[in-house]
Amino acid sequence: MESKINSGKRDIKIDMIKGLLIVSVVVGHYDTSVLHDIIFLFHMPIFFIVSGFLLKESNIVVGANQYIRDKIRCLMLPYFIYLILSMLFVERNCSAKSWIKALWGGRTLSGVYWYITCFLFTLILLSFILRHFSNRLSRIVILICGIAAVLESNIVDKVKILQSPGIPWNLDVSLMAIVYVGIGYFHKNKIRSLLEMDSKKLDFLAWITTLALTLFCWFIYKDGRRWYYFDMKPVYYKELLSAVLIPTAFGFVLVRIVYWMNKTYYMKIMNQFFALCGEATIPIMFMHVPLNHWREVLCYGRSTYVVIGVAVPLVFTLLFNKNSLMRKLFGLPILCR
Repeated sequence: MESKINSGKRDIKIDMIKGLLIVSVVVGHYDTSVLHDIIFLFHMPIFFIVSGFLLKESNIVVGANQYIRDKIRCLMLPYFIYLILSMLFVERNCSAKSWIKALWGGRTLSGVYWYITCFLFTLILLSFILRHFSNRLSRIVILICGIAAVLESNIVDKVKILQSPGIPWNLDVSLMAIVYVGIGYFHKNKIRSLLEMDSKKLDFLAWITTLALTLFCWFIYKDGRRWYYFDMKPVYYKELLSAVLIPTAFGFVLVRIVYWMNKTYYMKIMNQFFALCGEATIPIMFMHVPLNHWREVLCYGRSTYVVIGVAVPLVFTLLFNKNSLMRKLFGLPILCR
């Protein structure tokens, strides 16, 4: 979840993309409705693609060991802090079995306690591949990883241990995540062009893609049945082609939307809001579910759920982001705006 481009300065468009994605995470976690299913078609894959886009060769190849150590240090400390606080004050479950499940992570835990560990292992796997193979062979190896991920997805229902407790920390999902990170890493220039190019042809293509995605979603959900489903955490991606094409199609549309949002002056305040959300992805990601733990008792709807899940972490970030200890403990960004 880095948020700097190669120049070392924050790119508001990248932060806006991440902000829109993290808000969609909160929206999608409210329930398991059709909206949830549609959001799950793209939000995590695009997060991984953005992460790949932000990776520098000097970090992931040349200085990989130090870079990965730094990422583990700055991401795993907040991971454990949020997990412990949730166990103590939200779940209020301190049994030995619960702590063992917490340490195992991944599919044994509800919520978001899989993305960080999966992302870090994906970085390690990608670094190994890039350091030992040419770019061409690296693409082939990544494709093989994707095929292996799909094979696992097709047997997971038959192998109980893969369902529960599953692979520790959801490390097996890295086989699919590396496909998305690889897309972002190897296609930086194309993605940057989509973000920066004023092109009627691209805009027309984005409208056509939007129409196609709308028809697709209408078709698969029109009678209340799931004709197609995708979810990374439970290893639900039954074939590779759609697992790549659908998220990248959504990503293409999202990038063009952000391009035009950034060019529209009267949307400046909204753009800054989503950019702030993009900077504060970690606190929003880890806090939105615990903050809404009592929603069924209080009986509030999706709008309130989203406001609580986004606004409270943002206020927390604004209050404490200047404190270095709080930044380390809770993964708070150094705000640049």
